[in-house]
Amino acid sequence: MKRYSFIVLLFALMFLGAGVKGFAQEQQSLQDNGEEIFQIPLPQWLQVKKSQLSKDSILVGEQVVWSTQMELPQDQELMFAPYASVVEAEKAPVDVIHDIVLDTLAIRNGMKELEVKLLLTSFDSGYYKLPFMVALTPQGDTIYLDSPFLDVTNTPVDTANFVMHPIKGQMRYPVTFREVLPWAVLAIALAVLGYLLYRYIRHRREQGSLFGKPVVQDPPHIVALRELDRIRGEQLWQNGEEKLFYTGVTDALREYIEARYEVSAMEKTTSEIMADLSDKKIEPRYYKELDELFKTADLVKFAKYVPGNEENEEVIPMAVRFVNAAFEQQLQEAAQKEAAQKEASRNEAAQAGQNEKVEE
Repeated sequence: MKRYSFIVLLFALMFLGAGVKGFAQEQQSLQDNGEEIFQIPLPQWLQVKKSQLSKDSILVGEQVVWSTQMELPQDQELMFAPYASVVEAEKAPVDVIHDIVLDTLAIRNGMKELEVKLLLTSFDSGYYKLPFMVALTPQGDTIYLDSPFLDVTNTPVDTANFVMHPIKGQMRYPVTFREVLPWAVLAIALAVLGYLLYRYIRHRREQGSLFGKPVVQDPPHIVALRELDRIRGEQLWQNGEEKLFYTGVTDALREYIEARYEVSAMEKTTSEIMADLSDKKIEPRYYKELDELFKTADLVKFAKYVPGNEENEEVIPMAVRFVNAAFEQQLQEAAQKEAAQKEASRNEAAQAGQNEKVEE
């Protein structure tokens, strides 16, 4: 039965808007004609105990609470129409901030006490009778609850003593730690990233570790001799790995030639490498041995040539002799260059002394 009553109540609310609008237009017409507004009596089972505003007078834009307390039988249900729709229908100069809130205050002796609250404001000055509240029963009866008057006034201005003041500047509030914290974290993160970038660039320039001391690079001839010694210790050709053996030896020599003579040996053929080295003033004996070693390696790698044991045993010593000879030549060239610089410095000093004597 209760379910049926609520269904009827919901369908009735669908047509309540039209009834509210018609009743509002009738009340507005009577008020415009100066006639007394028609008051619909309440049912006998409903008693309004209190209906009042939190304050009778407000300034424009202030808020006021309209509270209505009523008593009715415990089994009687009421559903209130949204007050905003009532205000819109009557075109009343008030605004609904928070619509109707229904609360049960007490239940005793088969009666219940309800309180209806809503929050209002107005932006038009004047003395108004608020629009009525509209409620609907499950039986289809519409109940109109009477409303109080509201006085809306403007802020009084003393024109006689009014003094024009300049516009105040923007108010500045103190900065809090929570406001500063994100910017501090961002600054620290940027500083860390900047430091890491600086270390990385410096590492790339110096070929050092990212956070440690720069790694000291060994001279090219030391690197080549160490690699040749490593290949010797692997005993590749003794285990039938002649191709890996010759590839390792020639790669070590190619890397040394690139570092020593600035020739892109890793990307060139044997004939191209030897052509580039022909004008490097290499001793003919070692130049010839290097050429033979590269050609033998090409035969092993590309022609499946299998050299004898004596030929294999001579590969590492030939490579070592070439590296040592090239390094000795580098030392001689450096010594000659240093001697030439010293001689040039002495000549310049002698020439400067002669010029001073001539001037005297």
